[in-house]
Amino acid sequence: MLEMARPLLVNIAMLFSVLFIWNMVMPFTRASSINLKEKLIYGAISSVMALLCMLFPLETFGDTVFDLRVVPLILVTLYGGKLPGIICTLTISTGRLWMGGENAWVGVLIAVIGFIVASSFGPYFRKSIRKWKGILITGGVFILSYIVILILFLDPLQSYFYPIYFTAFMIAYFIIFYLTERLVMINIQLQETVYLEKLSVAGKMAAAIAHEIRNPLTTIKGLLQFISSDTEDSKVKNYAPLMLEEVERTNKIITDYLMLIKPTKDNYEQVDLNKVVKDTTALTEVLASYYNVKIHYEEKGEFLIWGNSQELKQCLINLIKNAIESIEGEGLILVALQYGTKKGTVDIVIRDNGAGMSEQELEKIGLPFYTTKSKGTGLGTMITNRLMRNVGGKVHYTSAQDVGTTVTVTLPIIKQ
Repeated sequence: MLEMARPLLVNIAMLFSVLFIWNMVMPFTRASSINLKEKLIYGAISSVMALLCMLFPLETFGDTVFDLRVVPLILVTLYGGKLPGIICTLTISTGRLWMGGENAWVGVLIAVIGFIVASSFGPYFRKSIRKWKGILITGGVFILSYIVILILFLDPLQSYFYPIYFTAFMIAYFIIFYLTERLVMINIQLQETVYLEKLSVAGKMAAAIAHEIRNPLTTIKGLLQFISSDTEDSKVKNYAPLMLEEVERTNKIITDYLMLIKPTKDNYEQVDLNKVVKDTTALTEVLASYYNVKIHYEEKGEFLIWGNSQELKQCLINLIKNAIESIEGEGLILVALQYGTKKGTVDIVIRDNGAGMSEQELEKIGLPFYTTKSKGTGLGTMITNRLMRNVGGKVHYTSAQDVGTTVTVTLPIIKQ
């Protein structure tokens, strides 16, 4: 019995080791999509994990061997998709056939079953917030299929084999997924820490320069207004409005900077979110009509949150304005207020059919000074994210080029 446990423990140790090295090289995140290069790398690393397990198999009788090779196969298929799973399955199958033996085809069949089960539940798993539900279902279906294959195609094994092997398999399976989820959360927290540090730097810079710049700007604005109103020079009259517009734009940038560090929690109160969203939608309909864009608003429920109504309006105006400006020609924007996927939350969904964004652009959304607009500063999105964080909310973007963008603002609601 001890001889059976030793190679399984070696398998588990190798799986854990490669998993941590994998995370160091390519930190795990909740990426909405994975590019081809990453999928190939995922397939290669999971194949290495599977081959290492196959080097230390649990030999039961004759040419029949057991190990934990299918654990990395299920892992990479659930998280990475079909391509990495196919790469890992082919590697396992090739390795098992190379090892030879009368029952080599059973090992190949088990790997194929593992891939089929994981790829079947993969789309649900990647979209689901409750990852453990998908992990449990996938693991349970595979174990049942595994046992059926053993009963149908192999001679009966020792009575103590099943409890030892499948206990070790499930322990490795659940711990691997637990560690993966923990590493994902840690990496997300690190990203948020870096992001907040960047906000802090931008805020400190704003506090230092705002006062010094605003005074001369006020003087310039006043002189421009005086000169343009008291001259007959056509060139001055033509260019003065443009100069005033640029002064106002500069002043707005400074105001946006100050909002990054402005403490606002002192004036938080109970807010009727339905009214805020409805009023904001009405305000932006004028701008939308100018761009030949229609805004459709719908609400599913009544929601109260804790926050500042003016700040919430400003955030929503920024998001809807971005949606309007992303549409070329006629378009439609859907603004929906609905219960969140997580209990005790509300989602504000803003969906447009505009130009959309690439994966690279999505990753940079919200970073200081990053914008997809020619005259933008990136501060509007940055401020929106900051203010939503202040009320315990989150902003999530999904987008596809030439399809459109969906922004989901998730906020905690007040329990009534």
